Amino acid sequence: MNEWRFRLLSETARTDDYVDDPEFTEVTGSGEIYTLFRIVRITHEAEHSDSEWTHLANVVRVSDSALGVAELRVVDRVILDARVTVSGHG
Repeated sequence: MNEWRFRLLSETARTDDYVDDPEFTEVTGSGEIYTLFRIVRITHEAEHSDSEWTHLANVVRVSDSALGVAELRVVDRVILDARVTVSGHG
């Protein structure tokens, strides 16, 4: 298993500096469950370009404002894949 390393981004970094659209869909359950999230703040960026995930972000689930942390794969300012760990309700 690879241990990916991330560098902390400035708290003044803006989401639109990294992605064109702050909303993305996480697909789980063998492609059966689609959940819409919105990025609150991108917190970290991968140190190496070969990392599976390129960014870490604080996110909110749109349907009920549950808070979470997302691992994102961003290519050309587009979120191609995401894995979210929900930590609680807002």
